Amino acid sequence: TMAALLARGARAFVPKVALRPAAARPQIRKMSGHDPVQAEADMNAWVKISIGMAGATALCTAWVVYLESNHEHHHSPDRSYKKIRNKPLPWVCSDCSSGFDLKCWKECKENMK
Repeated sequence: TMAALLARGARAFVPKVALRPAAARPQIRKMSGHDPVQAEADMNAWVKISIGMAGATALCTAWVVYLESNHEHHHSPDRSYKKIRNKPLPWVCSDCSSGFDLKCWKECKENMK
């Protein structure tokens, strides 16, 4: 009959797994399907771990800042290769860079007077 044909045709579109009885279906792990009490316990554990790691990171940062602020900073002398001039620069103080070397500009202006 027509109903039997429709039922057989509908079965062709339904996955075979869905037609099995519930006991024969494969077990599917649902990631958020565990007990709410266990979920809250896990959340609280991760909150404590996060707070602990934030504290450890703050302590480590404070220790490094302390160590870095309590020693002398040694500045190397100016390197000769940093001031190579193949031709004079196109401004008044041609030996100074374009405005970032304020000490050089100050000395140049004093020498021009």
